[in-house]
Amino acid sequence: MALRGVRPAAAVSVLALAMLTACAPTAVPDAAPTAGTVTVVTIGDSIMAGYGLDPSTAWPALLASETGADVANLACSGAGFATPGSCGTDFGGLLEQATALRPRYVILQSSSNDEGVSTQTLEDATTATVEAVHQDLPGATIVGLSTIWKDADSAPEVVQVSSDALRTAVDAVGGVYIDLGQPLSSTGDLMQADQIHPTAEGQQDLSTAIGAALTAHGIDLTG
Repeated sequence: MALRGVRPAAAVSVLALAMLTACAPTAVPDAAPTAGTVTVVTIGDSIMAGYGLDPSTAWPALLASETGADVANLACSGAGFATPGSCGTDFGGLLEQATALRPRYVILQSSSNDEGVSTQTLEDATTATVEAVHQDLPGATIVGLSTIWKDADSAPEVVQVSSDALRTAVDAVGGVYIDLGQPLSSTGDLMQADQIHPTAEGQQDLSTAIGAALTAHGIDLTG
């Protein structure tokens, strides 16, 4: 199968890093893909966007190259389910663009950018976003991925809280929730100097871990 790769979503500016947000702003690709032409839409934060790296090294791009799936990465740096990012909105604000692409899979990843948001607010925002995807794209498989941190030992409380909120919301609509653990906690040069964002090697580890987890859950992104 010919490899098509990641289709870019929208240009966003780079904002300042905040140490307890897993996603400082980053550049997201700059041209909207044609509606109805992608297999997978990914929505997440700057870890998903590949902050500090060429966008082609972000894990959705790597997964696209490895599988041949056509992926539109709508990641918004600094954003979460209840927190607006550098694109000017939270994850829910990206759904109009995602819906227009008519993907067969929507991959949503929770984020530590929702640090400081009350648990109830985060749960409500996460549920509303997942329910909107389910309503607007009834034929799509919704996949939820747990929040990424550099290691389990140093993870703030929001990592577990945001992951749990997504698990509950995805389970409620019959989607697939995947607890990734913390793939970046292994040895190697996996984190950039800010100790928040993965290096290119770290992004490759994420792609490998996510690809394996999708396969283990019976998800074929090209099918």
